Amino acid sequence: MQQTLVGCAFCDAPPGTETGKAHTWGQDERVTHPICVDCAVQERPAPEKRDHHACDGCGLVVDALAALTRFRVEVGHLEGPLQFCERCSPGGLATYWTLDLEEHLVQEVSK
Repeated sequence: MQQTLVGCAFCDAPPGTETGKAHTWGQDERVTHPICVDCAVQERPAPEKRDHHACDGCGLVVDALAALTRFRVEVGHLEGPLQFCERCSPGGLATYWTLDLEEHLVQEVSK
Protein backbone atom coordinates (compact mmCIF):
# COMPACT_ATOMS: atom_id res chain seq x y z
CA MET A 1 0.00 0.00 0.00
CA GLN A 2 1.37 3.41 -0.99
CA GLN A 3 0.85 6.35 1.35
CA THR A 4 0.91 9.98 0.27
CA LEU A 5 2.77 12.27 2.66
CA VAL A 6 1.25 15.71 3.07
CA GLY A 7 1.83 18.53 5.50
CA CYS A 8 -0.57 21.32 6.37
CA ALA A 9 -2.48 22.79 3.42
CA PHE A 10 -2.49 26.25 5.07
CA CYS A 11 1.20 26.72 5.89
CA ASP A 12 4.66 25.32 5.09
CA ALA A 13 4.53 22.56 7.71
CA PRO A 14 6.43 19.57 6.30
CA PRO A 15 4.99 16.13 5.61
CA GLY A 16 4.83 14.11 8.82
CA THR A 17 3.50 17.06 10.86
CA GLU A 18 0.55 16.05 13.02
CA THR A 19 -2.56 17.27 11.25
CA GLY A 20 -6.31 17.18 11.54
CA LYS A 21 -8.98 17.92 8.96
CA ALA A 22 -10.47 21.17 7.70
CA HIS A 23 -13.77 20.63 5.89
CA THR A 24 -15.67 23.00 3.64
CA TRP A 25 -18.12 22.67 0.80
CA GLY A 26 -17.22 22.80 -2.88
CA GLN A 27 -19.76 23.28 -5.64
CA ASP A 28 -21.17 19.76 -5.30
CA GLU A 29 -19.36 17.99 -2.52
CA ARG A 30 -17.51 18.38 0.77
CA VAL A 31 -13.81 19.22 0.40
CA THR A 32 -11.25 18.22 3.04
CA HIS A 33 -7.73 19.59 3.56
CA PRO A 34 -5.08 18.66 6.18
CA ILE A 35 -4.51 21.39 8.79
CA CYS A 36 -1.83 21.55 11.52
CA VAL A 37 -2.53 22.54 15.11
CA ASP A 38 -0.79 25.93 14.72
CA CYS A 39 -3.15 26.92 11.90
CA ALA A 40 -6.18 25.44 13.64
CA VAL A 41 -5.78 27.57 16.77
CA GLN A 42 -5.04 30.95 15.17
CA GLU A 43 -8.61 32.25 15.45
CA ARG A 44 -8.79 36.04 15.73
CA PRO A 45 -11.49 38.01 17.53
CA ALA A 46 -14.37 39.33 15.44
CA PRO A 47 -14.27 42.97 14.30
CA GLU A 48 -16.28 45.61 16.14
CA LYS A 49 -19.02 45.98 13.54
CA ARG A 50 -21.61 43.19 13.36
CA ASP A 51 -21.65 43.06 9.56
CA HIS A 52 -17.86 42.81 9.22
CA HIS A 53 -15.88 39.55 9.33
CA ALA A 54 -12.16 38.90 9.88
CA CYS A 55 -9.91 36.31 8.27
CA ASP A 56 -8.65 34.04 11.05
CA GLY A 57 -5.32 33.71 9.26
CA CYS A 58 -4.27 37.32 8.70
CA GLY A 59 -6.97 39.51 10.25
CA LEU A 60 -8.12 41.08 6.96
CA VAL A 61 -11.65 42.48 7.42
CA VAL A 62 -14.41 42.11 4.81
CA ASP A 63 -18.03 43.27 4.69
CA ALA A 64 -19.46 39.94 3.47
CA LEU A 65 -18.85 36.57 5.12
CA ALA A 66 -19.07 34.95 1.68
CA ALA A 67 -15.80 36.71 0.74
CA LEU A 68 -14.09 34.28 3.14
CA THR A 69 -13.95 30.49 2.98
CA ARG A 70 -15.31 28.84 6.12
CA PHE A 71 -13.80 25.57 7.34
CA ARG A 72 -14.98 23.17 10.04
CA VAL A 73 -11.79 22.03 11.75
CA GLU A 74 -11.20 18.75 13.61
CA VAL A 75 -7.77 18.25 15.21
CA GLY A 76 -7.76 15.78 18.11
CA HIS A 77 -10.01 17.30 20.79
CA LEU A 78 -10.02 20.70 19.03
CA GLU A 79 -13.08 21.38 16.95
CA GLY A 80 -14.61 24.55 15.58
CA PRO A 81 -14.96 26.92 12.64
CA LEU A 82 -12.23 29.00 10.99
CA GLN A 83 -12.62 31.40 8.08
CA PHE A 84 -9.81 32.28 5.69
CA CYS A 85 -9.44 34.82 2.89
CA GLU A 86 -8.12 33.70 -0.49
CA ARG A 87 -4.71 35.20 0.41
CA CYS A 88 -4.38 32.79 3.37
CA SER A 89 -5.61 29.83 1.38
CA PRO A 90 -2.51 28.61 -0.52
CA GLY A 91 -3.22 27.55 -4.05
CA GLY A 92 -6.73 28.91 -3.74
CA LEU A 93 -8.00 26.03 -1.60
CA ALA A 94 -11.77 25.94 -1.95
CA THR A 95 -12.05 29.65 -2.77
CA TYR A 96 -13.42 29.37 -6.30
CA TRP A 97 -17.02 29.89 -5.19
CA THR A 98 -16.47 32.78 -2.77
CA LEU A 99 -17.32 36.40 -3.54
CA ASP A 100 -14.56 38.63 -4.90
CA LEU A 101 -12.26 39.55 -2.01
CA GLU A 102 -11.09 42.95 -3.30
CA GLU A 103 -14.67 44.11 -3.84
CA HIS A 104 -15.55 43.39 -0.18
CA LEU A 105 -12.31 44.53 1.48
CA VAL A 106 -12.90 46.85 4.46
CA GLN A 107 -9.51 46.88 6.19
CA GLU A 108 -6.09 45.69 5.00
CA VAL A 109 -3.84 43.77 7.34
CA SER A 110 -1.52 46.05 9.29
CA LYS A 111 2.06 44.82 9.55
